Amino acid sequence: MEQAGLRVRQDAAGNVCGRREGRTPGLPALVLGSHLDTVPDAGRYDGPLGVLMAVAVAERLGRRAGAGPLGLPFALEVIGFGDEEGTRFDKALLGSQAVAGTWDDAWWDLRDRDGVTLHQAFRDFGLDPARVGEAARRPEELVGYLEAHIEQGPYLEAADASLGYVTSIAGARRFVLTFLGEARHAGGTPYERRKDALVGAAEAVVAVERVARAAGTIATVGRVEVEPGAVNVVPGRAALTLDVRAATDAERDRTWDEVHAEVRRGARGAGSGSR
Repeated sequence: MEQAGLRVRQDAAGNVCGRREGRTPGLPALVLGSHLDTVPDAGRYDGPLGVLMAVAVAERLGRRAGAGPLGLPFALEVIGFGDEEGTRFDKALLGSQAVAGTWDDAWWDLRDRDGVTLHQAFRDFGLDPARVGEAARRPEELVGYLEAHIEQGPYLEAADASLGYVTSIAGARRFVLTFLGEARHAGGTPYERRKDALVGAAEAVVAVERVARAAGTIATVGRVEVEPGAVNVVPGRAALTLDVRAATDAERDRTWDEVHAEVRRGARGAGSGSR
């Protein structure tokens, strides 16, 4: 960003921001950028490509974007959001929600798999949790936001097309569904006496796909954890993650309501005996 002529800073949420003034200092900004993190095995271009392209645009514009009568009628900013995917704390969009001014202090108690809270992670990184609200941007400070991103589906590649544009943004809701049964010895517990939590979870995975397909939405189970996790023990507890997305919030929420109802019926049925 510095090499592209931007004045660089880190905001109160850990996002990396660069700015070049327009014709006059203090003009509202057009913001270009994306996120810096990614999910496991998503590929090197997932989010950082959008950040690098934004830097390249700033560099290409050069002095034409700067002060003076030939400069742009707005400032140009580049942003690299942190913690977009929620891989560590299971809460997505932390960096961008701070910028949007929608931070929720309840998130400070979120813990990663090592038991480290988000609050502590902020402090370890050198940020002050009490100042996260300073990352928020006011609408009057901005003229727009533009993000380039790789296609995460197969359609452009299948059509041998190099570029597409977004017509809707799929808002996501994420859940952890927990199934409770009874852990018992596998060899000594007949089927009629079992309350197998994993059977209930497995039925839920099938129900998720069936409901989402019928609704024309997307729902994904990405992780399943089983306890106690021994080869000869009937699972007493199973937890799975669920990601539900759709072009509209109403479609997404209807899908979740149907999935929730299906899962509750299935978990209480005779097939699993779990609850």
